[in-house]
Amino acid sequence: MANIFDAFTKVGFKTSEPPPPKKNSYQPKKNNPPQKKSSEPATAPYNFVPLPEKVLPAQFDSVEGFREHIGAAGNISGEISLDIEALTPLFIGGSDNAKSFAPVGTPIIPGSSLRGMFKNIFKVVTCGAFRGQTTSQGKGEDFNDEHIYFRCLMGVGRYPWTKELNKHYLDLMTDKDTGKKKAHPGFLICTVENKYFIAPSIADGKPMNYDRKEDRILIREYEEKFHVTIPERNSSCVKWDGTKAYIITGSQASCKLHDAESYKNLKGDDKKKAGKQFIRFTRLDYVDWSREHWIALPEEVRTSYEHDRNRRGVNLFTDKGILKRAELERLTKKNLPDVKTLIPCHFLEERGQITAFGHGQCFRIPYQNRIANAVPENLRDEKIIDFADAVFGRAELWASRVYFEDATPVDGKVSELATAKAHPLMQPNPTSYQLYLKQGGELKHWDTVGAQIRGYKFYWHNYIDDDDWHANNFELSENKKRINAKQEPLTKDMTPLAKGNKFAAKIRFKNLSAVELGALMMIFDLYGSTDAAYKIGQGKPLGFGSIRIKPKLFVEDETAYTELFGADGWQNPCREKNPAEYLDAFKDYLRACDRYEIWRKVMVELKKILDWSLTKQPRWSRKVATMRGNIKEGKTMELDERFRQRETLQTIFDVIKC
Repeated sequence: MANIFDAFTKVGFKTSEPPPPKKNSYQPKKNNPPQKKSSEPATAPYNFVPLPEKVLPAQFDSVEGFREHIGAAGNISGEISLDIEALTPLFIGGSDNAKSFAPVGTPIIPGSSLRGMFKNIFKVVTCGAFRGQTTSQGKGEDFNDEHIYFRCLMGVGRYPWTKELNKHYLDLMTDKDTGKKKAHPGFLICTVENKYFIAPSIADGKPMNYDRKEDRILIREYEEKFHVTIPERNSSCVKWDGTKAYIITGSQASCKLHDAESYKNLKGDDKKKAGKQFIRFTRLDYVDWSREHWIALPEEVRTSYEHDRNRRGVNLFTDKGILKRAELERLTKKNLPDVKTLIPCHFLEERGQITAFGHGQCFRIPYQNRIANAVPENLRDEKIIDFADAVFGRAELWASRVYFEDATPVDGKVSELATAKAHPLMQPNPTSYQLYLKQGGELKHWDTVGAQIRGYKFYWHNYIDDDDWHANNFELSENKKRINAKQEPLTKDMTPLAKGNKFAAKIRFKNLSAVELGALMMIFDLYGSTDAAYKIGQGKPLGFGSIRIKPKLFVEDETAYTELFGADGWQNPCREKNPAEYLDAFKDYLRACDRYEIWRKVMVELKKILDWSLTKQPRWSRKVATMRGNIKEGKTMELDERFRQRETLQTIFDVIKC
């Protein structure tokens, strides 16, 4: 077994000689005054186009109806030619993550990327359904229907929003009858069949419903015993010392830590005000090895835990504190043929079922509601066939009737920018409920009654210079530290295509009705917009991916099949056509279905967020900037105060007006 001091060094704990006794400078905490509200609204490189009030149904409502529909007289086949121009740098990663997708050497825009972009807009244009799937089912069509995780240990303090969320967290983590914490100590066990169970902790043959008060050590004493300093942040881990496992969950400033004597002398509430002072531990002696007492870990709970993207501490499936069977058998002197691995944990249980689990006693837990609970039920209806189902296909029922070619360079060449490390790409973060949920009045989170998501997420256009996306010195320094610590890099190399590159592509369509073709062409008309641009590829938060598209519609002319050759060679069966009659057919269908006003409300917002001319507004880049925070003295990053205060995101029109 690795030496405990080596293990501390590997995860970044500072080893040293035993620290000299420090004069305790503890003072009782003072209540922090409420922080002044920021004078500026929250900003983000994205915003949300509202969901429609109702789904626009397709022109048929069954598999049988589909067969009849595509065979109807008057259906239209043809193609839409696309002239594409990059208005900003463009990046679609290939097998070499730093380089653009170039399967035969020259970068292209893959047809799959065009299909994904157009389908997303098509769903908005046609007031489509908004459906998700759970993480165990795979990637959702419009969203991943998962539980968002959170933890809020702050009560009323500088930020008023913490009061309600802290109360909600404590309600979920506290037994209403006893007033004690609901998190039980136990051990996560993986069997040789790769099945997971939690073995409850036992002492003297009885279940330990709570951590024992005697199973803890002062942080100051722990540091002196093992000659280490535990950082205040990012220090969560499991550290074994023989059969004893220390459950480390962070620390606080060294000047606030007590030794045994000074802690003993604290009176009344001063102990509570002293903050974090202890590290809890458990022992292999507490493992209940009787398999009939183990509680199976539900697959949904396991996958939900694994998909918690914001966990910064211990991952109980990958942590270095996991003990393997050989080590367990050596330490316990037991024969454990069924056990593969073990690690201490805490868990919540309801009626014999594990509902959540984590590292320390106050671990991150899922909101009770899933994301789907914030989507109106009528928009999630799987029985409704919408236009996206009808035209782009529904995997289990019928194939697509639109086909996207790769977009290739017009001149056969492309211009690339120099490879450089980019600003960190922020991942979608629905934990920021102040940005992702409709707000108004009291701040709503995912478990708030009546909470609703804001809609389809789209990125703003933003004109950037060729080097605006480069990582700054602080980001490069932090990236180097991560690499040296063998952690995931903060930044990545990118070689984007330069603005001004031009591509050509085609969309082929087969057996569309006039209404469906009008819906498809509406992507390019956008309720009469003349300066619409689109977003494609990676790096959208950096300003990448803005493209302008000029379409031309060609439909098959049946008379063209009567002649083999035309004036310039083979007869082309397609003739250029003005799309106006098809656009009108789609609008007429909207009126017939009593959806026109619903559609119009959605379209005016979609039109605005895709409007390239907004990039010419004064201070536009500031209006759509990521809230990255400020670099303090070139050494640390301060979180943006607007984010700390949970400032809500303005609507599309409010952003434009401000």
